[in-house]
Amino acid sequence: MAEIPHVQNPVIDYGKANDWLVRRVQWIGRTGAPDTLFMKGGVSLWIEFKDEGKEPTIQQEREHARMRRAGLLVFVIDNVEAGTRLLDRHDPT
Repeated sequence: MAEIPHVQNPVIDYGKANDWLVRRVQWIGRTGAPDTLFMKGGVSLWIEFKDEGKEPTIQQEREHARMRRAGLLVFVIDNVEAGTRLLDRHDPT
């Protein structure tokens, strides 16, 4: 599981400080899982963190598409500001 700490860690810290339950994600026996799951008040956000301007891999795109077809909220975030705005926009409180 590749890490993008300069984007991921500040967004995770922001989420935790704003009462989101945060869990890192990894599928067993599959590839393409989003990096992190944020949960709060019945809202679940699946976030794939990337370096700025980078795109998800083909496997990630396929898995994200499957998840979206199942009705899940899956996002690709490549900068801290976009990540914190996303959490604020979906905050159920």
